[in-house]
Amino acid sequence: MASTVWAAEPASNAAAKKEGTHEGQLETVVVTAAKREEKIQEVPIPITAVSGDAIRDKNITTSSDVERLAPNLSGQSSGNTGGRSGKPRWFLRGIGTNDPNANQEGPLAIYVDEVVVGLQGDQSFPLFDLERVEVLRGPQGTLWGKNNTGGAIHFVSRKPTFDTTGYAKAGIGNYGSRLTEAAIGGELVPEKLAGRAAIYYEKGEGWAKNIVSDETGPRFEDFNGRFQLLGNLTENLDALLILNLRKLNTGNTPNYIIGATSVNNVTTPNPGGGINQGGGTYIPPYGDDPDNKSDFFLPFASGSNDYVGTTLKLNWYLGANTLTSITGFNVGNGDTWLSPRTVPGTTLDLNASKGDSSSRQFSQEVRLSSPTDQALSWIVGAYYYNLQADLNNAILRYKTGTTQEQYSTSSWDQDAKSWALFGNVKYRFTDRASLTLGLRQTWETKDITETTLTATDTAGNQNIVIIGPGGIGSVSGSGVVDPLKLSKDASWTKTTWDITPEYRFTDDILGYVRIASGFRSGGFNQAIVRGDIIETDPETLIDYELGLKTSWLKGRLTANVSAFYYDIKDLQLNIQQQVPGTTITSTAGSSDGNVKGLEFEVEALPLDNWRLAASLGLLRAEYTNFTYTVGPTTLDASGNKFYRTPETSFRLDTDYRIPLNGYGQLLLGTDWSYRSHIYHNATVQDDPVQETPSYWNGNARVSYFTPDNKVQVTGFVKNVTDQSNKVLSQIVNQRGVYPTGYVAPRTYGVQVTYNF
Repeated sequence: MASTVWAAEPASNAAAKKEGTHEGQLETVVVTAAKREEKIQEVPIPITAVSGDAIRDKNITTSSDVERLAPNLSGQSSGNTGGRSGKPRWFLRGIGTNDPNANQEGPLAIYVDEVVVGLQGDQSFPLFDLERVEVLRGPQGTLWGKNNTGGAIHFVSRKPTFDTTGYAKAGIGNYGSRLTEAAIGGELVPEKLAGRAAIYYEKGEGWAKNIVSDETGPRFEDFNGRFQLLGNLTENLDALLILNLRKLNTGNTPNYIIGATSVNNVTTPNPGGGINQGGGTYIPPYGDDPDNKSDFFLPFASGSNDYVGTTLKLNWYLGANTLTSITGFNVGNGDTWLSPRTVPGTTLDLNASKGDSSSRQFSQEVRLSSPTDQALSWIVGAYYYNLQADLNNAILRYKTGTTQEQYSTSSWDQDAKSWALFGNVKYRFTDRASLTLGLRQTWETKDITETTLTATDTAGNQNIVIIGPGGIGSVSGSGVVDPLKLSKDASWTKTTWDITPEYRFTDDILGYVRIASGFRSGGFNQAIVRGDIIETDPETLIDYELGLKTSWLKGRLTANVSAFYYDIKDLQLNIQQQVPGTTITSTAGSSDGNVKGLEFEVEALPLDNWRLAASLGLLRAEYTNFTYTVGPTTLDASGNKFYRTPETSFRLDTDYRIPLNGYGQLLLGTDWSYRSHIYHNATVQDDPVQETPSYWNGNARVSYFTPDNKVQVTGFVKNVTDQSNKVLSQIVNQRGVYPTGYVAPRTYGVQVTYNF
């Protein structure tokens, strides 16, 4: 969908991809959904694109915030940090994963400057100095590097130019929020070398009180840097080098658990939310009805993540054709720990844990593209991807009032590789009728090694394990789960394809039909379950789609509609199982499914100073042939609704510009979204605790621009009505509690931006 930014374009927008924008028309965003620069209304796939300036003006600050932009999209994080930490649970048209296992690949592919972000834990990041964001709905496996079933989201950074541009931004907000952001770029060597540098720093102190530490949370400190060089190496060769850096520190993240009881195999919250422990019951400060600002209890907590990524893009112009190479390499490291503490005034001891992770990803894409001004155009290429990742966890569990203390360790080390050859051909039969064919052959391998150990202190000793920033102390006791080390490997081969006939009825009306297949690789559960590593088959999807893209009133109105049907096989669904001493989340479900959907997107200029945009998504999604196991028992959940999939979602976004008679201008804006009821669990859909009712969420902003548009002062409010929607609720775990998480409460602040 086109996107409009009302303020006159600042100098820093010189790099944004815009074409054909005239006074009194909607801005047209040029996208690269088909690996070529095309106007969004001319691309025969369902896609939403928003410019970097619009993202800035709407105060969209993190990757998961883009759920505000597109129909049938959500990216809620369970980290209770407003999307700052914790992997986003991406869902698009009902396709997504609720699986917290870090080694699993999501069915939505997330890209930054054409390089996939393979590890889901790295897919939550701040947005700054962007050119645009593209949301591509439906399978995109033919042209987009890493195969997927649900779609792709592409974050495109603002590239260097030979003109000097930049900006500086500072902001403050409630709950101790502080923001500093800046970018500058321009010519370094005349006509040969340009550069751009951008930095981002944000700090927050949180909105809920931890009664154990007497501090508020969630706390975070997030520093990011992006540095780019653009070189015209020869007349026929140019290069773009990008370096991304990130350092994230988090702590004191709210954690809410609700005590539960089971009668006749039906689990319900305990009266008052009481947590059974030893010889008594502890009533948490929020009872059985917490919200996002409730006091909570948690040990002293800390986490840190470091990330370094590099991208090198080369374009070699071979006559009329272009050879493109994209090389990506990144490394990441993370550490978390919870130190053991007792809740003040009680005998309730809290779990302690320590975890560390690391990852290394390399990808290489090479493609050769023909020009597009001929009847026959084509792209052929090859792709390679390798992700090596590991995680080590240690957990100390207390059961006060008995002689039991339990210590568990687990680890996994996984190596995933993917190779692919792909091609895409478009033939124009006439000026109005075209046909596009795509084909991709993929080969994948994965191997994993996992360990586990669970021990119980039968002598009733206290503090047999010490867990903290310094590491883990000694452990003694008898085994509940004996030390175990297992390895598995698997490989898969898959052919995916798409076919898209299109017809342009008039210059402003494009109709298309699309049939596309998608493929999500198989994998392994990250924890040993009942003496084995669970292996999952690849997930496949075929999308049958009919779409119409239209423009009216000389560019003042665009209206797009798409209808689709997904036929899905071997859905990878996470199932929570209890094993001795813990509850394991595993990808153990075997299910088919189907999704029927309609999407409408409209954007208009009712008046020269008033922009209005709206979208509506309607979904009907159901599991079929859904069997799963819990221990020795096989159960059937066929007919259940897709989890985290509202049947109705609606978005309204509008802003109005008020000229101030030579003293600048005001921009008033607001956006609202509605999501109907969702389930949080694929298998349990008769427990209200594991559901979120329908809700509205709104944001508002007002900006003042000086007459030369160099200075912008913005006041904003997020979550205007202070909603406390549930974003995570799991089944009762081994300790008899529901883990639950919530969205951030109402936040507000003021930001000042200087453009040059």
